[in-house]
Amino acid sequence: MELNFKKAFLNFVYAFVIVTILTFASSIVTTLIFKLPSYKELGVSPFKDPTFLKTVPYHLLINLICWTFFSFLYLKSKKKENNDISGSEAIYLGIFWLVMAMIADYISFVLIKSPMSFTPYQFYIENQPWISIMYFFVLITPLISYYILRLKR
Repeated sequence: MELNFKKAFLNFVYAFVIVTILTFASSIVTTLIFKLPSYKELGVSPFKDPTFLKTVPYHLLINLICWTFFSFLYLKSKKKENNDISGSEAIYLGIFWLVMAMIADYISFVLIKSPMSFTPYQFYIENQPWISIMYFFVLITPLISYYILRLKR
């Protein structure tokens, strides 16, 4: 099977945008509900922020659900087109999305300067193990979707 880059890219964009919106929204809602101080008020790293520490498990769950959902949509549409999908296509999709996620994260959260931008050290070192777990989810969720689709035969 051949990866449909246009479809894979569009599903990546949808997943990336939705994950970003939902994780930011969960952090904002948590801050408002619990009236937590910001990392700036506490003089700590953004990754030691009380809101971040309280919401990071939900960020992981949001990532797992969204990436699985969009990989499922991609693979299901490929299955309808070709009447079959392969495990290798799921692996290629995961690798493609992983590379795209690393590039998009670097551009969105490191290169573009904003109130939510970080230094490379902050984003990739202080954000451990969370960033690695999220990248792992991006990589494996197409395989999860592939096996779900195989079970549904």
